[in-house]
Amino acid sequence: MSADNRPGTLPTQRPGISEITVVGGGLIGLFTALYGQRAGYKVRVIERSAVGSGASQGNAGEICPSMANPMPAPGMVKNGLANSLAPDAALRIHLPPSVNLSRWLLGFARNCRPAAYEHGFEALSSLSKRSFELFEQLPDLGVATTLDKSGNLRCFADNARAHREFAVSQNVRRFGLAAPTELISGDEIRELAPVVSNKVVAGYHWPDQWFVDPSVLVRDLHAALLAVGVEFIEHTEVTGVTPYRDSVVVHTDKGDHHADAVVIASGAWTPEVLKSVGVRAPIQSGKGYSFSVSPETMPKHVINMPESNAVATPMGNRLRIGGTVEFDGTMDKFNPSRIERIIRAASPYLTGIDWDARFDEWVGPRPMTPDGLPLIGAARSSDRVVVAAGHNMIGLTLGPASAELAISAIGGHKLPGWSAPFDANRFGSRGPAPTSRRSRVAVSA
Repeated sequence: MSADNRPGTLPTQRPGISEITVVGGGLIGLFTALYGQRAGYKVRVIERSAVGSGASQGNAGEICPSMANPMPAPGMVKNGLANSLAPDAALRIHLPPSVNLSRWLLGFARNCRPAAYEHGFEALSSLSKRSFELFEQLPDLGVATTLDKSGNLRCFADNARAHREFAVSQNVRRFGLAAPTELISGDEIRELAPVVSNKVVAGYHWPDQWFVDPSVLVRDLHAALLAVGVEFIEHTEVTGVTPYRDSVVVHTDKGDHHADAVVIASGAWTPEVLKSVGVRAPIQSGKGYSFSVSPETMPKHVINMPESNAVATPMGNRLRIGGTVEFDGTMDKFNPSRIERIIRAASPYLTGIDWDARFDEWVGPRPMTPDGLPLIGAARSSDRVVVAAGHNMIGLTLGPASAELAISAIGGHKLPGWSAPFDANRFGSRGPAPTSRRSRVAVSA
């Protein structure tokens, strides 16, 4: 493995490539622009809406490598998919599902096998551990966001389940990840976080799981990139990409843009863009919801409620509450019943909150893949077209390391072996890509 291909080494500029375009101004796109500029490229970012829109700003803000496991897991078919048609399900699927969603669900079910889960978890562990290192380096790159490192409190009303999940949590040690050290009582949890109600009887503190206000991180990344000359084009939809021998043309609804290479990091919108280069990306929009409240006592930790699939994250003077995945065939249609479902799930575990005084209700499309792994790497049709998309519900945790890999992949550079499960071409092609051998001069003529 070459020196610049090892985890821990930032990518460098490829010969013959000086200008890159990043499609997507969410967290993955912003991190990609950061490491692209750091590698020596001139960078342009094209965003279909405003920078930080989509799934970036309303998420729970968790940076949790020990919990960055694939969503398709053993037991999910029985406990998740089987109940997903119920209106109050945490994982909600609306009927009738589209043909593409039906195929996606079959792929998801196949990937719930223990061997597939273990293989995916190991790969995600390598990616998330590298992200941890890169998050620590952000201040040196001009990104001023402060990360909270107080960890995660996992709270249970069922003592037996608390014991079972604590035992399972120890398995992450085999990947070199931090595990909780001991079970504690509900009263001990309340000493750490008085916002936790008497319903909670047991739980544990999970160290080395960080959190951040994602809207602050987006703002600081954007400011840092503007300061070093990254160009942003907002409210412009990319409709396709045409790779040539020595350049790429990015087609938008407002005209074409030329670059030496392109990184497609457009989240749930990625499949449509990738059609033009023949890459099949079975990404579905799994909508996430959140809102904020003002508790009487603000916790200092993330409060996880696994029994109800809800999470509460302190962000300044507000507590963000989230906890659902919805497949209804839309990107951002707001369904108020999902907010009500989160309230029913979270309210028994928390106290001192006026749920009717909630604010900042939000919905965003999480880019979900059937195997729970992102697509990262060059398209088979052209090494000037790179993909960094499909991060499911852990895009923030995986963002920096995914961006680093994407920038490394430009120009056909071989990626480290541990990243092979993220191969952007693993789902096959969707017809011949319209790749031309003409040069940029011919395009511009």
